[in-house]
Amino acid sequence: MCLLAAWGVGQLARDTTWITGVCFYIPSVVVAAVLVAIAFMYAATGRRRAALLAAGGALPVVAFVGLIENRAEYIPADGTGRFRVVHWNTAGRPARSGVGEHLLAERADLYVLTDAVNAAHVGVLRDQLGAEYRAATFANLAVVGRGNLRADGWLVDRDGFEVQAVTWAPDGCPITLFVLDLPSSVWVARNPLLREVNALIERHRPDLIVGDFNAPRRSRALTELPAGYAHAYYTAGGGWGATWPVPVPIYDLDHCLHGPRITPVRYRLGGLNSSSDHRYQVFDFSLAAD
Repeated sequence: MCLLAAWGVGQLARDTTWITGVCFYIPSVVVAAVLVAIAFMYAATGRRRAALLAAGGALPVVAFVGLIENRAEYIPADGTGRFRVVHWNTAGRPARSGVGEHLLAERADLYVLTDAVNAAHVGVLRDQLGAEYRAATFANLAVVGRGNLRADGWLVDRDGFEVQAVTWAPDGCPITLFVLDLPSSVWVARNPLLREVNALIERHRPDLIVGDFNAPRRSRALTELPAGYAHAYYTAGGGWGATWPVPVPIYDLDHCLHGPRITPVRYRLGGLNSSSDHRYQVFDFSLAAD
């Protein structure tokens, strides 16, 4: 029951401090599975009361996974978005087998890539997409988009914490975005970094914030976004929302946030049968002024 208690502390306090954050990162689905396994073990040895206690502990965790951490599958209204953005932590070369074909099949207007190896490999994907696509790379991050594309410079670049400002203008419509990657080490407290991201959002008011946050969707700062901003999973998505690790994802680490200029249409995940250890995000949207 110590595992259940630590999980409960994490869900109540979330990542307010580093230690509660560690508790918060205990996967709910793993807690539920452990408790169910313990219940069966006790039942098999005739310890009925202990089995009932373990099963009783598992029930609220299962409900939490299904009702709080995830939501019912979203069914979009008729029609499609004007633009499609795909984000993927490709865990290496974005055009390699097991990754490149998924990216090409999505026919997105903009690809946001994290953990992409270098400009040459990003260029292979750009060439496969066609002459109307442009690419920009910065450290291990990259964007490949249809139309004009400009990397506007680092807003943060320190100790594995990266935020790059980008301006993308498909069809002459300027759209601003942050491309970000946060540290993956469990020793790094996420809450201060996410608060810093929120401050940047408040100051620059980008239309999209996309990347590998290495923090769950229910992190405090991600549930206290600046006014007008929301997570695409909540406004246009649903279903099992975890993105890592493939092939059995249990953590929702990759996110797409949008501002008031964006009209969300559909958010979904793909890449479960890929050679990356992350699933990819697909976000279809239009501009509010369209």
